Amino acid sequence: MVRLRLVAESTYDNQTAIVMQLQRALGEHALDQLRKSHIELWMGERLQTCAPVTVRGELNVLRQVLNWCVDEGHLLAKPRFPTLSVANVEADLPSDDAFLWVLANVPEQHARALEFMMLTGLSPHELERVQSRDYVPQFVGTTQAAPGERHYIGIGQRPDFPVKQPSRRRWAPLNDRARALWFEASAGRAPDQQVFSSVAAMQKAIRRAVDALVHECAAGPAGVRSITPKLMRKWFASKVASQQPEHVLQRLMGHAPGSPITRRHYVRSNEGQGRDAVADLSL
Repeated sequence: MVRLRLVAESTYDNQTAIVMQLQRALGEHALDQLRKSHIELWMGERLQTCAPVTVRGELNVLRQVLNWCVDEGHLLAKPRFPTLSVANVEADLPSDDAFLWVLANVPEQHARALEFMMLTGLSPHELERVQSRDYVPQFVGTTQAAPGERHYIGIGQRPDFPVKQPSRRRWAPLNDRARALWFEASAGRAPDQQVFSSVAAMQKAIRRAVDALVHECAAGPAGVRSITPKLMRKWFASKVASQQPEHVLQRLMGHAPGSPITRRHYVRSNEGQGRDAVADLSL
């Protein structure tokens, strides 16, 4: 299906990674002995660290695998599956103080990676694939409208940097702070070396920081316990959406023009933004 271009290669790679994770969790059971209770136990463990929508996606991959087993005669019937409901309404975006708290309480290399995502809109898996050679300064005119040079990170520009959709292949612009973070992270690295932390390492660092907060019986900033590396991209989308038209945001995030995904899954607000929106209303 990949060769026929019915499935993107990155989708295949992602589903392969999910299958390997499922094998580690459920592989001790013989295929014909796999039961709904086994799947429920695995699902309960995954929900401790993953969003319901992520776990539902992994359940769908398991369902595909077992359907294939039935079709090919390796299994008479697949086990019943537990029900996992995912809310249609996205949770509020954590407060800016919560993001700042995380950046201040994880190791420096992880804070650098998380902040870079907040400033560029890169997804965690795009950040994992970025190498030193993906940085490109483009010299432009010295007029007031376009002073000096502009700086970009190439996403999906290398042959070995797969992207899910053609729209995800883009040049992500860097502001001054993002450029400083890039130079700190890439200093001394070879052109083909990974620049930032892995998703798993960032996730563990955030979990350790939040666990320490819980151990100290401290509340912490609003929403801090719900922060994950994926939320950095949603923070970026929400900030840009409040200042720029949607087509600009879609280009920055690598979404196809007019895609409903941008608003439906990425743009969020928090309580403070709601308060500010009505603070100065008057007749």
